[in-house]
Amino acid sequence: MRRLAMLCAMGLALAACATSEPEPLTIAQIDVEADLTSMQSLSAVQYWQNLSSDLEAALAAEFSGQIDPGGKTVTVDVDELSLSSVYAPGATFADSRLSGRVTLLNPNETVVSAYDVTATSGDVVPYLPEGTVTVPPTSSAYYAAVVRAFARGAAETLRAGPAS
Repeated sequence: MRRLAMLCAMGLALAACATSEPEPLTIAQIDVEADLTSMQSLSAVQYWQNLSSDLEAALAAEFSGQIDPGGKTVTVDVDELSLSSVYAPGATFADSRLSGRVTLLNPNETVVSAYDVTATSGDVVPYLPEGTVTVPPTSSAYYAAVVRAFARGAAETLRAGPAS
């Protein structure tokens, strides 16, 4: 009888220590802040007023199917949007980028994780219109592609990190 009680106690102790599946990441809110000082080129300024809403929409699309009012909040503080013309002195295609600090918050606003995310010319190709051979980094097609690439990178980074 004593052995049976010991075995039951050990079984309960092991069950309590077992790791469970991590909670799936669900999102309740997405907030993007992009101030004028984060615009690093004259070309980027023309997109500044729409950047927050465009990036929020792209992130919401990335988390489609994972939206839950009881979920976490994603915040993005845009550090830089640069859509430099390759003809600008010293500029290269790689200088055109979108970067920012992506933070995942619990519903009680405690920080779960924070990451620096950047999308550059190498990341935008899958998001350019089909059949595109070249696109100037100052174009609306490049802007849309870099926003989508940033959103994909942010979503993948958040999914790979801790969810609680």
